[in-house]
Amino acid sequence: MKLALFIVTLFFTLSPFAQSNLDKIKELELEAVTQLHEARQFKTIKEQHEYNQAFEETLRKMMAYDETFTHDFDTLATLISTIKSPDGSFRIFNWNMEYGDYKEHKYYCLVMKKDPKSGDFIIIELFDHSDDYKYDAEFKALTDKKWYGCLYYKIIPVDKGWRTQYTLLGWDGNDMVSNKKIIETMRFHKKDNLKFGEAMFREDGEKTKRRVIFTYTEDAVMSLKHQKTKKEEMIIFDHLSSIVPGAEEIDIWMGPDLSFDAYILENGKWNYIKDVDARTRKKFNSKYNAPDN
Repeated sequence: MKLALFIVTLFFTLSPFAQSNLDKIKELELEAVTQLHEARQFKTIKEQHEYNQAFEETLRKMMAYDETFTHDFDTLATLISTIKSPDGSFRIFNWNMEYGDYKEHKYYCLVMKKDPKSGDFIIIELFDHSDDYKYDAEFKALTDKKWYGCLYYKIIPVDKGWRTQYTLLGWDGNDMVSNKKIIETMRFHKKDNLKFGEAMFREDGEKTKRRVIFTYTEDAVMSLKHQKTKKEEMIIFDHLSSIVPGAEEIDIWMGPDLSFDAYILENGKWNYIKDVDARTRKKFNSKYNAPDN
């Protein structure tokens, strides 16, 4: 009886503190939303950087509260990616900015990771260096300090036995004439470092890729989705072909051609399959042609 009374008393004692933290998180969310709107207005690049820096600082204040890890962000989540890993080990706060007359995209990301031993949270910042890897990005091993930036919308845990490797699906607005879809791999290294680009994407006769990058015309929408059943796990996507005769090797003229390819997960690797027939797989009957972004 005394134990039950103690638990009830403790609950009502702690509840005001938890509610107070949630109120502070909501206040900071509104502040962050205002700052991001300001940063994305058509101003000088210097002003954009200043507002974006203020936005990031507000995010960090918000992430100082443990409740941020599980909180549902009604407004902020419509402006940036706030997705959580399915295994509950981390959450990302991931956003983009458009700079200059050519609307070149720059990406930012804060990873909120829970230490399984202490229960404490650490914040890992990612630094976008995608401009440094314009020609060989699919074969580069990268880190949180040198990240191929994009906006992530899906996290796929892949069990590698003694560790978990995450596959990420992302979108990149790139520039005025083209977009990109990206399949990335990520794992935690030591306590507060990230490794990107595990060699996991295999195709017959080709060098194993560390990430997969699709570039296509600004006028098109490309589908890139994760599908999982009891029997198999796949990443299925629109096959890209030239939409202009004679421009087969020019990325900005590539677009979906109504056929589909996939990567299927086998023994911890993603193996390429050409011409996936949706009619033979019930799980692809209706939804996979809709874009995630």
